[in-house]
Amino acid sequence: MDVVSDFENLTMLKGWAKFKDNKTILVDGKEYKAFKFLIAAGATTNIPTIEGLDKIDYLTNVSLFDLEEKPESLTIMGAGYIGLEIAMAYNRLGVKVRIIEFTDRVLRTQTPDISEALETQMRKEGIEILPNFRAVKFEKQANETIIHCKCPDGSFTQIIEKGKVVIATGTKANTSQLGLDNIGLELTKSGHIAVNEKMETNLPNIYAAGDVSNTPAFVYTAAFEGKIAVENAFSGTDNKADYSSLPWVVFTDPQIAGAGLDEAQAESKGIPFEVSKLELKDVPRAIAANDTRGFIKLIRNSETDKLIGARVVAPEGGELIQQLSMAIKYGIMVKDLADSFYPYLTLGEGIKLAAITFGKDVSKLSCCAS
Repeated sequence: MDVVSDFENLTMLKGWAKFKDNKTILVDGKEYKAFKFLIAAGATTNIPTIEGLDKIDYLTNVSLFDLEEKPESLTIMGAGYIGLEIAMAYNRLGVKVRIIEFTDRVLRTQTPDISEALETQMRKEGIEILPNFRAVKFEKQANETIIHCKCPDGSFTQIIEKGKVVIATGTKANTSQLGLDNIGLELTKSGHIAVNEKMETNLPNIYAAGDVSNTPAFVYTAAFEGKIAVENAFSGTDNKADYSSLPWVVFTDPQIAGAGLDEAQAESKGIPFEVSKLELKDVPRAIAANDTRGFIKLIRNSETDKLIGARVVAPEGGELIQQLSMAIKYGIMVKDLADSFYPYLTLGEGIKLAAITFGKDVSKLSCCAS
């Protein structure tokens, strides 16, 4: 798809760019000078350094979709959101799926109740999950891959994969070939370009946006950051990215959606908080649809009653999170959510019920009661 040919005053160069100094880049040996630079080089799969891995023809979340035939089975290395989305999708296509995760649970970035709900569903569907297993060596034997793993008890075992191995162990910023050492550009410990809320780096004429920077790695935030960077660089504006109410979704089934702080984050920030957790078995729409997997969890500031966070585990739970994101952004009180009208027999009504749950047991209320 060509999205740049119609732009006036734009020259598209194809090649590797490297900084010579903070006002000069080299592209395939030719110099180009500019007053301002925007780095939007993105990120790629972080391939761990494990013996034999480079000899087994592994796949990533990109190359996996180049396959023209369905693999017999998959072993997915990593239980973050990328690994989990792939696992559920391919399992439902009839592929036998195994997940090896070196931490104690899936989706480790979220609270344990979310991990438990998702892991329960995945195991129920036949996905094998091996937490606290660490791959230490890969070995190819004929058409099979032998994965040598250290087990939770410290012993070692061999796992035989007859299909494909997928690496889903996170991403790394594409910074290694940009010549950033030549200009002293500051990176984070993870190798991402450090930026502030204006997308400014430590060098006043250089900006960064998207997955290459230390900001949330979503396509919609990348586009937003690019806009902020360009406007701040060339228009003299002072635009800032505020991600305190950023909505996000993990497309498993049930979906995992969130905005704002969870209870662990609120506690770490010293914010006084209370949690309301409504199981979907108490939401009329979920009962009618005969699918009560999951819950709606709201986190409020216990002193102000303002909503500061939300987590939703539900089929199509992502459809609920935008309203909660807006409530966080504009300082809506939980009482306002509880007192608002919601159409009966919609999943959105669960937000009202979760808000009411701060003060009442909704399982004992009659239909549409407040």
